[in-house]
Amino acid sequence: MPVSAQGCTVVTGAGGGIGAATAQALALEGWHLVLTDRDRPALEQVRAGLAAAGALADILPGDMTQEEDVAAVVAHAAGQVGGMRGFVAAAGVPGSVQAVPDYPTDTFKQVLDVNVVGTFLCMKHGLPAMSGGGSFVAVGSTSSIRGRANLAGYVASKHAVLGLVRTAALEHVGTAVRVNAVLPGPTQTAMIDAINDMAARRIPSGGRVERAVSAPLATPAQVADTVVFLLSPASRHLNGSAIVVDGGSTLA
Repeated sequence: MPVSAQGCTVVTGAGGGIGAATAQALALEGWHLVLTDRDRPALEQVRAGLAAAGALADILPGDMTQEEDVAAVVAHAAGQVGGMRGFVAAAGVPGSVQAVPDYPTDTFKQVLDVNVVGTFLCMKHGLPAMSGGGSFVAVGSTSSIRGRANLAGYVASKHAVLGLVRTAALEHVGTAVRVNAVLPGPTQTAMIDAINDMAARRIPSGGRVERAVSAPLATPAQVADTVVFLLSPASRHLNGSAIVVDGGSTLA
């Protein structure tokens, strides 16, 4: 049975990686999708792939650091049949790969703007729009619960995302709205490729993103499966949870 016979889910960062995989997985479960990303051609490509599989999605290109863009996406989703019942905040950037003393201040601020302010704005506008009930899922990272050398901006931002999730979850205890996080480990996406490329150029030992245990990289689809679960009735007693999807790489 579909997760939702009616109702709409927003997916930010839907132009690629975990966001695009989440859109594909939710389409199979019968959700009405509203997809957003700053990259319109990437959104068009995702929508075409969904259409080829017999699923329809609305696309609204936008920048989740801009409050008016977030408000417009939420208003569109809330106006669909069944209202907005889900929100997946998957948009994010990696920043730079440099030690703290060398880390560019402008880059640090930009990472916080996209990863933290963007998530905050999605919560600020998205949570009230789910007054009839719903599930908000923020895509954090195992960097939400551990340090990683040379990734100050990314790690700081993902810790903040988890703090936002826990705060919003407490504010919605006893309501029909739940707020949770999925924390992927290194995943086969353009972001991990970009981080590894920067590491290879800037870090003498510089091969790849450091992992405590050499677990296989996740696929975006594996992370998306957990997001689907958090949007489903099967997770109805989860609120403020942070589910790690990393093949065991953070256990050591």
